[in-house]
Amino acid sequence: MLKRFGLIILVYLIWLFLNYNPQLSFENSSPHWGWILSLLASVLIIIIMKFRDPDSWKKNLGICLQKMDLLKFLVVTVLLVIGSYILIYHLSEISHYSFKPELLNYKSFYSVSTPFHQIIAGYIYFFPETFNEEILVGAFLLLGLQRSIKKLNPTIIAVSIALFFSLMHQALYVFSSMQFKTSLTLLTLFSLFFVGVLRNVLILKTGKIVYSWALHLSFNFVFLPGFFINKSTGEIANEPQRFNIVFGNYPMLILTGILAIASLVYMKISSSPREIINHR
Repeated sequence: MLKRFGLIILVYLIWLFLNYNPQLSFENSSPHWGWILSLLASVLIIIIMKFRDPDSWKKNLGICLQKMDLLKFLVVTVLLVIGSYILIYHLSEISHYSFKPELLNYKSFYSVSTPFHQIIAGYIYFFPETFNEEILVGAFLLLGLQRSIKKLNPTIIAVSIALFFSLMHQALYVFSSMQFKTSLTLLTLFSLFFVGVLRNVLILKTGKIVYSWALHLSFNFVFLPGFFINKSTGEIANEPQRFNIVFGNYPMLILTGILAIASLVYMKISSSPREIINHR
């Protein structure tokens, strides 16, 4: 028991140390290394979890996937990338910011000597980064709670972890070594909470990360590398400011709130997640 618990602690330490931009961990100036370290975290997590649970590691991490699941992931991700761009563009306009995707506009904001491969590496980073978050802070945590506390209502699991998801973002920027000096607004936290509920239901309902990863990856892919330029001052928003621009407004609050409530209602009236998982 102690050994199994120790391996879990090791996995989460690996995730925290390697999954995020190396300039935060090592204070170097090569953020394009991020995808290598994050991918290394993915490999180590899978190796350790396979050693810990040789017969159930895929199910525990929500990656017991079939070919059709991978096809669904690709299709949904592409569609959500397009939808995310449209949504972020309009929400930025509402907040009086101009949104410029990094991939198409990096030459206007970076040094002319910035290599294109560094920009591409920044985008590649989101694949292992979001994957690690979905398997550890998503499937392993949610499905583990469901298995361990069988009497715990799935709605309570989805809502409580969504609250943690929202507050985790606030803590990231409040205590970040980058000293953003910007905290997330209450509207932003509520919108992130609703997104967390939707994401948690997708995992609890399917027992897989197919849809939650597609949602997470597609939005991060468009949102985080983009430039948000203040139309009045010309200043570029930092990361927590971007969250407030996109999530800290009433249209986003209403949209995410509707999706969260609809997902909870659907989970309630349809067959329970536990039944779906047990049928596999």
